[in-house]
Amino acid sequence: MDAKRLSYLVPRIVQGGYSQGELVEFINLVQKISLSYLKYQEVIGKHIRWERRGKSGELEDMAIDCVAGLFMRNEANEFVQLRRYFGPYLDGRGELNDVELLIMLRRLVIKKTKQELSRIFKERDPEGAKIIRNIRVAVKNARDLGIFREMGREYIFLRHGAGSRIAMNAEAAKKKIPCLSSDSTKKRVGAKVPAFVKESAQPEPVNAVQAVKASELTDDELVYLRKSKPSIPEKTLKNQYLDLYTAKDHVSTTIRKMLSVVKTDERFQNFLPTDVVARLIRHTNLEMVRSRLIAQIEDVSPLDYVRLKEIERAKKRVLQRVRQKIHSQYVASGKVSPEKGEIYFKTLADVLEDITHSKKIESYFRHLRKYIPDLTQRRYREEERTIFEYLGKLTKKWFRELLKDLL
Repeated sequence: MDAKRLSYLVPRIVQGGYSQGELVEFINLVQKISLSYLKYQEVIGKHIRWERRGKSGELEDMAIDCVAGLFMRNEANEFVQLRRYFGPYLDGRGELNDVELLIMLRRLVIKKTKQELSRIFKERDPEGAKIIRNIRVAVKNARDLGIFREMGREYIFLRHGAGSRIAMNAEAAKKKIPCLSSDSTKKRVGAKVPAFVKESAQPEPVNAVQAVKASELTDDELVYLRKSKPSIPEKTLKNQYLDLYTAKDHVSTTIRKMLSVVKTDERFQNFLPTDVVARLIRHTNLEMVRSRLIAQIEDVSPLDYVRLKEIERAKKRVLQRVRQKIHSQYVASGKVSPEKGEIYFKTLADVLEDITHSKKIESYFRHLRKYIPDLTQRRYREEERTIFEYLGKLTKKWFRELLKDLL
């Protein structure tokens, strides 16, 4: 689609006067904007695809999944989110030019894509999402930790005295005086921000850490962070961090220990990417769990052995009920095919296996995809999720009830 047609097309889409061809044209543009953002995320090192193959078409499917919510309709057959977003500007300002509409559309699509990516990542890796969330909460609540963004990645560092802009902003917030925000920086350098793309400012808690852009760091901060130096190799960081590691450390303490490694070693940058911190926390936790499991296996009592046997018997009873449920309620009624019913059963058996052996619990989608390799997030939501996740919850409920009786 030609972006120069937006001033003609957007009002028709929002107000309901479009043809089917115009709607397809608009959807294609929205998908391309989302796809370009996903490709950019891959360029900066993020793992977006399930598959490593560059020609699988998975990114195109994911882009459609990410923007599908923008095209939900209400009872009046209006696109709810598009109407809510563009409506006030179209009704109040008259005509918007193509450039203004393209800026607004990019902003909306990228925001929606980010939201959906967050949800997809949580389904794909719930444990990783939990670690990232805990890191961000720890940084937000710690006055000695700072954060900045560069090329789509977040970086954490230990603050350096009261000269840091972020420390200055915290003091300014206490005294209720203006601080060096990104908006003030834009005004200082003369950058123009169209009024129609500004968001209303929301007051932040005094102790909240504000992520600034790397380009907004002061000269003192750039010198302190040693941005001209290379980043520390992960293996080196891990080896030195493990010398400081203790099992009962809070997340904030863990972050400080990692940062203390790069702060004292002047060969490297004095900050760490959030994803590297998360990965190191995860690997350390996994190693601790493995060592505990090995210790438990080496010292299994006769009573523990009997309980393990009872749990295996309970698992078999639950799987028998699951198979019967699938065939009596879904296969017999024609809601799912016998082949699909067998896939559901095998997948739920894998879920139960993970639970009974204390393995990492994967999402239902990821489990099911092992047996349906070409399954996409969109197909899963439309065709599989309702029945399969109901069966998954039922399986866990039955297993939990039997364990209560056993243990």
